[in-house]
Amino acid sequence: MPRNARWFAAALAIFAAACGGSTEPKGSAGGASQIQIVSGNGQVQLVGQPLVAPLVVKVVNSSGTAVPGATVTFSVTSGAATISPSTATTDASGQAKTQVTLGTAPGNVQISASVSGTSLVVSFVVTAGTNVSARACTGTTPVAMIVGQVNAGVPGSGVCLSGGTGGADFALIAFHANPDSAAIATMNVTSQNAVALSTPDVAPAFNVLTTGRSFARPQLNPLQVAFDMKLRRRAQRELAPKIAAARMWMQNRAHFNVVPTGALSLNQVITLNANGDDPCSNPLNIRGRVAAIGQTAYIVADTANPSGGFTDAEYQSFATTFDTLVNPVDVQAFGAPSDIDKNGKIIILFTKEVNKITPRGSNGIVAGFFYERDLFPTVGNGDLDGCPSSNVSEMYYALVPDPTGIFSDKRSKADVLDFTTSTLAHEYQHLINAGRRIYVNNAPTFEDTWLNEGLSHIAEELLYFKAVKLAPRQNIDVNTVLLNPDAFSEYQGGNIGRFEEFLSRPSSTSVYAGDDELQTRGATWELLRYLADHKGSSDGDTWFQLVNSPSHGQDNLRRVFGADYMTRIRNWAVSVFTDDVNGVADNNFLQPSWNMRSIFPRLISESTGRALGKYPLAVVPLSDATPATLSVVAGGEAYIRFSVPAGTSGSIDWSSGSLPVSPLVQFTVVRTR
Repeated sequence: MPRNARWFAAALAIFAAACGGSTEPKGSAGGASQIQIVSGNGQVQLVGQPLVAPLVVKVVNSSGTAVPGATVTFSVTSGAATISPSTATTDASGQAKTQVTLGTAPGNVQISASVSGTSLVVSFVVTAGTNVSARACTGTTPVAMIVGQVNAGVPGSGVCLSGGTGGADFALIAFHANPDSAAIATMNVTSQNAVALSTPDVAPAFNVLTTGRSFARPQLNPLQVAFDMKLRRRAQRELAPKIAAARMWMQNRAHFNVVPTGALSLNQVITLNANGDDPCSNPLNIRGRVAAIGQTAYIVADTANPSGGFTDAEYQSFATTFDTLVNPVDVQAFGAPSDIDKNGKIIILFTKEVNKITPRGSNGIVAGFFYERDLFPTVGNGDLDGCPSSNVSEMYYALVPDPTGIFSDKRSKADVLDFTTSTLAHEYQHLINAGRRIYVNNAPTFEDTWLNEGLSHIAEELLYFKAVKLAPRQNIDVNTVLLNPDAFSEYQGGNIGRFEEFLSRPSSTSVYAGDDELQTRGATWELLRYLADHKGSSDGDTWFQLVNSPSHGQDNLRRVFGADYMTRIRNWAVSVFTDDVNGVADNNFLQPSWNMRSIFPRLISESTGRALGKYPLAVVPLSDATPATLSVVAGGEAYIRFSVPAGTSGSIDWSSGSLPVSPLVQFTVVRTR
């Protein structure tokens, strides 16, 4: 049997097994509501040998708390293997595990883990391999593909490709579909009769250096990213355990006692904690004056801000911008914010304390932030803790002009305005997301950081669409962008810049990683846009569904986009290469909203003053003389480029040492010429 077909039947089940999801319970086992794969998925070992690591699952209740004492049954559902033990009881951390010894037949093995007394089940997929291997073209008819054809999910351990009558160019895309973002798949890709290609471009559509206008390449802001990550992680660690207490307090309280209940009046002075570090202790109290009042926001100015700042008229103009631009965009997409202080508005505090967060001479700037602590009561409920230094208000902290640089580097009014609106739209999503998860959706915890940040970058994109009167699914190219380059730079440029960071390192970037790096944010934003574009003819309630959910992270994606969400992520990874490539017609591998191959070549680098001139996707050239050795993180992908000469066939083969590649790595072949 040819290698490409050897494991075909088993491969059909891999996508579902890789996701590690569970069904809703029919019954209860100590309150169990979900079973999750912890580790051990996707392993490869020689036939007849035990797997190196055990298969480990975790059982939790609806609040995400571990369920000890639940009985988990492990069973082989396809392939051959022995399991010991076949049943295990979850420990104090809610975990149960088993050891697996593979059978004597090579191929994929699927093993289920189910919680007794419920319908909760997850599936592992592992592979039994041998040291004996043959090239894909041995005894096989070469696959003839037409230009633009995409063959996704190629089974086996190689593919034999025809060069046709005129020669053919290809891309091989390896996507690592393990839901555990900490997993890494290593592989070697070798070839017989392949010629290396070193560019992701099929053919230049124009000479970007001499044709048409260009525009400034977006500047990244790593300092804001690092600060946001610190706040989100601290909220998960210190504030998420207080959610139950906050919910009980809201149900029982007569009033909150920090921000005055009800409406504020113009020029009223209130005391607010502006500490951007400690959530519930060491308050940094400032006095803030209500400088402007909009329909949906109070603009409060720190009375100790440096001179040369905004006038009251400018504050009122900002309130109007929030009323007419930021608030409508975010509320329509994500839902209305909570209103724990009963004043019907959010507070936007312009304070020097935000300026102080940015060390002088930094690469980037903290332009503003939202802190989950302000959504918690100051006093607990019974044995449950409150957050004593909370402002008990929906609020956002904003940078202020500091023309002489008293508190950090000099900041003009123009500098502040360049950052404030888009940052506010970003942070406002965080505010809405957290408030609704605590008080509306009864979620057990905050959203995972990678998805939370991705949704906030969607808010920036939606702000751009509204500002320039565009909509998604219009395949926006450089000519459209150049109609209003300033708006693109202010609202959408950051997303493009972060996406470029991903394009330069796709194999080391997990789209669902917990690291919250610039490249992760860029990938997650683009993935969410792709998923929404392929869910319906408009965004509809897609963003609302993601925000208004008790689920989080990949479970949230599964709930909104379907049990095959990992296959959809794989298709997105392919589309990063195939979108707007001539001949590609399969809509699964196209991106309806943006034409990145048109936009990126016209971006001007401030350091060189020259246009980028290319689509900056990193590719790995493959030739007979130079095999490709790859390490791909879970949720990451590698793009391998080569051609096959006319009248010949090329054998493209992959392995992990002398064993097959993890079954959770999915291979796709695209012909580009």
